[in-house]
Amino acid sequence: MSITNKYFYISVILLCFYNANAKGNKGNDPVLDFAKQQIEQKFYLPAISTLNTFLESNPKDRDATYWKAYCYYKTDNFLAAEENYALVLKLDPKYLAAYVDMANMRVKQKKFNEAIPYFNTAISLKDSVIDLINSRGMCYYYADKFELAIKDFKRVIQLDPNNYLAYNNKGSAGYNNQNIASASIIDLRTAEKDFNKSIELKPDFELAYRNRGIVRYHMDSLVAAYKDLLYASQLDPKDENAHYYLGKLLDKQKNYPVAIQFFDNAIKLVNYKAEFYMDRGNCKLNMDNFKGARKDFYQALQLTNEKGLIYYYIARIEAAEANKSECFQALRDAKKAGLFNDVRYFTYIYKDLYYAAWLKDKEFNDLMKELKFGKKF
Repeated sequence: MSITNKYFYISVILLCFYNANAKGNKGNDPVLDFAKQQIEQKFYLPAISTLNTFLESNPKDRDATYWKAYCYYKTDNFLAAEENYALVLKLDPKYLAAYVDMANMRVKQKKFNEAIPYFNTAISLKDSVIDLINSRGMCYYYADKFELAIKDFKRVIQLDPNNYLAYNNKGSAGYNNQNIASASIIDLRTAEKDFNKSIELKPDFELAYRNRGIVRYHMDSLVAAYKDLLYASQLDPKDENAHYYLGKLLDKQKNYPVAIQFFDNAIKLVNYKAEFYMDRGNCKLNMDNFKGARKDFYQALQLTNEKGLIYYYIARIEAAEANKSECFQALRDAKKAGLFNDVRYFTYIYKDLYYAAWLKDKEFNDLMKELKFGKKF
């Protein structure tokens, strides 16, 4: 997977209300009804106490046990929730709401692979519920199982041809299935069509505009991409990825000062993504702001284990400042990080103006051999 983030819309579903004894269903017992009122008002801890009182005389009541589990889930006491959901399923192995909550509980903890079996069981019990299928698709997406995600999103579209979320999610899964940085033009155009449909169904859907802008950026349709990304940033000023890709686009167009502004915006919103610092640093490098670029690259090093490209950029700074020893060390660090497994970087170096003065230098050419063949010459 590339450093490009995965883009799709996620909504945590709460299908517990498929339970025949959902919150609004009163009249069974005044104590249980009172507990449900407390849950409606989000007084979860008092509701647990009320439910405990009810369960003292009704220890095998599956609905009261379910609501107790639900209250623990809503207060992030996942261990207690798990124990009580297990009791519910022991009383009724087909209790749909328990499976859905257990899946969503894992989604909330970003344990997407663990959530999938619970969604599978829930879907086997009720296979036409769009939210269940869409949510499982998003778990597949998070788990990098894009083909399975696409299958689920297609199923949602079959059930509901006007589901704009499914079109957006399908488009995102389609281009990420090939790694967006190297996706084929066919994959990108297919994704663009999905985003077009999503926007047609919901003209103010910010995420689809941002995603379409990203796809168009990778298709090199920069004018159209700029319009999409700028509109997305206006619809949601807190979408860091819209700002980030605007920075990348403007950097590609050599509009470096404005690109820096958008990179700054992205980092103000999210300050822990290595790619944001790395691309801003590269933009500063293009502006000959070597001090600022070096600072960004070293910050990026602290935020990722994929350091090869960052060392490569650091080497460019050192080459630009004619610091041969520091440059050579950075290139060796890039090799240790596996960067030169992609032999294209040797071509990039030979074509890089920062290295032009060293092309006939023996030490430099010996280093290139070392990087290629793994031994000093």
